[in-house]
Amino acid sequence: MQEMLQFLVMVDSELNDSALLALVLTSFPDAVQVRQHSCDVRGNGLEIWANDSDGAESVSEEDAYLGYPWRVEVIPLTATVDEDHQVALARGLRDCFQRAGATAVICAGFENRV
Repeated sequence: MQEMLQFLVMVDSELNDSALLALVLTSFPDAVQVRQHSCDVRGNGLEIWANDSDGAESVSEEDAYLGYPWRVEVIPLTATVDEDHQVALARGLRDCFQRAGATAVICAGFENRV
């Protein structure tokens, strides 16, 4: 069940991983930085990675997010995290990136609820 609650945020931004993480830490005061590109936030581990499959020219317009330069992985760390919790977190993350001028797309089993 927990793996169904994992999600990705594909982010199109010229900011680097440290700047994207700073956005998360600012938007979520309860977040705790773990490494240069990761934090714990609301019962989840969050890691920001360069998208190795960055290649927007090879994907359809509908799937353009697959070519976005940043991949934010969010993985539950506790059994108390449920789908409603993850939906709210996904919305918050999407909004924090969008406020900074980025395009953000949620990829999740529950993405239709975001």
